[in-house]
Amino acid sequence: MKLLSKLGQVVYSVWVWTLAFTVMGVGAMVTILLLVLRFPYQKVHGWVTAPFFTAVLPCANIRLRVHYHPDFKPEVRSVFGQNHINLLDGMVAAKVIPHAFSGLMNAWQFKIPVYGWLMSLSKGIPVDKTKRETLIQDISAAAKHRKEIGMSVLTFPEGHRTMTGDVGQFRLGVFRMACNAGMPFVPIAVKGLYGVNNKNMGWMMRPFQQVDVFVGPQFDTADVANEDVGQLTKRVRAFLVACIERGEFPETLDVEDPTERKSA
Repeated sequence: MKLLSKLGQVVYSVWVWTLAFTVMGVGAMVTILLLVLRFPYQKVHGWVTAPFFTAVLPCANIRLRVHYHPDFKPEVRSVFGQNHINLLDGMVAAKVIPHAFSGLMNAWQFKIPVYGWLMSLSKGIPVDKTKRETLIQDISAAAKHRKEIGMSVLTFPEGHRTMTGDVGQFRLGVFRMACNAGMPFVPIAVKGLYGVNNKNMGWMMRPFQQVDVFVGPQFDTADVANEDVGQLTKRVRAFLVACIERGEFPETLDVEDPTERKSA
């Protein structure tokens, strides 16, 4: 029975990824075509990119529920910070962020054929780690420009996919970027996606998993001094982790970090 179950999961996973990459491929080609024809990405995102990439989620038979915090302002361009789980993270973001956004990603990814072209044309922000002295300044200027043209920025503050399902520590860089660019920070807490697929599973998928996404309110970055960025980072992470652990929004923005409580 275990062998049959494993075989069934392999067949299912091959089917899901084949279908998913086909859908994404069509969406990417149409997106690139429209951008080459000089249509603004802010429009193309809503017409093509987000709908096609979001369509990958039902391909994986994900039971998705999206929850918006009562104080979330969909019209405000922001830096969004999402816990990093698997290759479906971007599709989840496309589903829940209600306007065009660009991604923050390693500079080498822009050299990947087709994918890199799409990221470049869709105004992705490269993170060149060889330029450490000017890195924060560079990405801050890029984020400010995205705000000026009506776009938000998607980040994964952990910097890597989780291996355990727990939320890792957040890096300060994306929060410094948000403060410098004059953009509020919005946590996106994803609960249940680890059960669909994770780094330990490789390309294997599990069907019919319940996934809840909690889109928090805008955390104000105005007047946050450089020495206070660390405290802002802790506040956002504590809120995000609390959403995942409780399965609902905390009553206030300032909550105790469940991770620190457990380690005490």
